[in-house]
Amino acid sequence: MAKSYIVDHLQQSDTNNEQLEFIVELCEEHDDLVRAKFQSRHSNHKKHIATVQFNEKKEQPITVWHCTCFAGGREVGMCSNITVLLWHLGAERAMIDTSIHPLSASKLLTAIDDSMNVSDDEYNSDRDV
Repeated sequence: MAKSYIVDHLQQSDTNNEQLEFIVELCEEHDDLVRAKFQSRHSNHKKHIATVQFNEKKEQPITVWHCTCFAGGREVGMCSNITVLLWHLGAERAMIDTSIHPLSASKLLTAIDDSMNVSDDEYNSDRDV
């Protein structure tokens, strides 16, 4: 997933400028539904809504997901919007210190930055060993 796509959906917190936040909406009528809105990567005029239904009592709590994007209605796999929403619900919201969590947004973005600094020469020299 592209760094810019992640950054677009992890926004600076209104209460703490040093933290990133992800806006997830809860359904008032059904407490087992959550959704997030995503700006389309292909059109500035479109927003997609990724929705996840879950059951916390099941071993596999995610029961259904759907997104309004082109790829969101597939029966096998999921689109990147659903992937980001599930990543947020599963890793980013965990009740642990996110600064040290291996899947925290800060570490993820740092890892992406680090991977961009690797040159072809460095890659080829590692393969020769």
